[in-house]
Formats: sequence, structure tokens, C-alpha cells
Amino acid sequence: MEELSLKTPSKAELIEVIHTVATRGSGVHSDDPIRNVDQYWSKDGELLAEKDIIRDMEVTHGKQS
Repeated sequence: MEELSLKTPSKAELIEVIHTVATRGSGVHSDDPIRNVDQYWSKDGELLAEKDIIRDMEVTHGKQS
């Protein structure tokens, strides 16, 4: 795995976004458990970022059986 090299940011600014929490998943005893997903939207309705713990773990560690 390639190591991430962090650098000093060249710019930082405070911006206004809309934070929503969406429920996702089909059930507790499935491969798709019910959980809350944080979403960040622009004021124009564009999805900027999403934090889904289950999906993020699958991406980082592979799908768990």
C-alpha cells in the first residue's frame, strides 16, 4: 500500500455547506446494516462529500464476509 504524504495546505477558507444525516441500509442482519450517513451539500444542491462508515470500511479493508 502506498503511504500518504501530507503537505502544508496552500489555501484554507471557511465555506457554508448544508449537513444532512440520511438513513441507509436494508437491515441489521444483512450485508447492508442500517446506519446513519453524513452528507455535505452545496447551497446549489450539489453533493460535495459523504461519510458512510460501512462503505468506507469496505473501500479501506475490503468487503467483510
